[in-house]
Amino acid sequence: MEAPILIGQLELTAPITDIQLPPREDGQVYTAVQLLVRMEHIPVGHVLLTIHDLRASAVSHQIWQTLGSVINERRGRVGLPALLEIPRDGIPVEKQLGGEVVSRPLVSVVVCTRDRPGSLMKTLKDLASLNYSSFEVVVVDNAPSSDATQNAVLDRFGADSRFRYVCEPRPGLSRARNRGILEAAGDYVAFTDDDVRVDQWWLDGIMRGFQTSANVECVTGMIATAEINNMVQLYFHIRAGWGTNCERRLFDLFEHSDASPLYPYTVGRFGAGANFAVTRAVVKEIGGFDEALGAGAPSGGGEDLNMFMRVILGGYCLVYEPSAVVWHEHRADLPALSKQMRAYGTGLTAALTAIMIQSARARRELPTRVLKGVAHMAKLQGGVRTNQNLPPGLVGREIIGYLMGPLLYMKGWGNLRRLRKSLTVID
Repeated sequence: MEAPILIGQLELTAPITDIQLPPREDGQVYTAVQLLVRMEHIPVGHVLLTIHDLRASAVSHQIWQTLGSVINERRGRVGLPALLEIPRDGIPVEKQLGGEVVSRPLVSVVVCTRDRPGSLMKTLKDLASLNYSSFEVVVVDNAPSSDATQNAVLDRFGADSRFRYVCEPRPGLSRARNRGILEAAGDYVAFTDDDVRVDQWWLDGIMRGFQTSANVECVTGMIATAEINNMVQLYFHIRAGWGTNCERRLFDLFEHSDASPLYPYTVGRFGAGANFAVTRAVVKEIGGFDEALGAGAPSGGGEDLNMFMRVILGGYCLVYEPSAVVWHEHRADLPALSKQMRAYGTGLTAALTAIMIQSARARRELPTRVLKGVAHMAKLQGGVRTNQNLPPGLVGREIIGYLMGPLLYMKGWGNLRRLRKSLTVID
């Protein structure tokens, strides 16, 4: 696999047409086309097409060869007969394959941002076009260096009552997320980042996840790759593995536990902070985001992973719902990706360090699983190690992050304790 790769999506209930490769400003030629294939807006799977034949018939044939069994399995779940091929005019809509969204209560969407008004405006524009009847958007501007973000939000969305701007002067993503929950009016609080494109059916997917079971208190969604223009973006696409799973998964401590010996500390399986939602009730019960974690703290990340583990260890169910889709724009330059991969490493082990402090169960279980955890991390890196075309050195940056994460969490924890002590003295 080499870059650039054209990214797109295809809805099976509509006629399949020829794919036209758009010209690129840099003069490069696409090496392949990757499609997220959906049926009634629900992801079915991915198909990687060569550029040699992108006529409708060839595309349809390749999709059926790759996903035909999955399509028929989805139809069989609701009692529909199997197909022999994809009809020329598309698969008719006969039943709701993904399950009906029973109710659509108010959802508060929190977007935390810092000094990226250009990227933020793209995300907010997508949110304004959501196919959902009852939502609000809380933009949390975290310790901004100027009023550029505030001006951009108010100029573009100031007249839209669904949008609110809030400034959180204390730096740190966890503080921004906690401020967003404090400001939220809905019982369900969804989070996305300022560097994603949001699918118009996103909140329908989020609520579909919450309505899967009575004990669901957290829902994560699919984070699909938005573009692969160079080998730097291809590296992250392969390493992160986001958007590959198109089947709903339930996670808890009971009938929906995972077979992995690391469970429930296999945080990479649950989802990521660019696309998830929690109930305000569970956040109130288990506590907000750990402010010693996340961007802006020494660890540089991990606040989302820590929250997912705390939800499950608290006895609740987390649902990965692939119909809740956002598209992530990966870092396109090597220095930014290098910094990000180090933060992924530090954030992961910092989150695990935090859960050991927060949970007696984790203190009993995690120390005996360290070697299994190392093997699991090595497996995740296998795809990028074997591709000689990808940028070198990034695996090492991530490993260094793993080693530094516990120390950085303790540094952030100490900073937080000293800050709280000083505020108590002032009061």
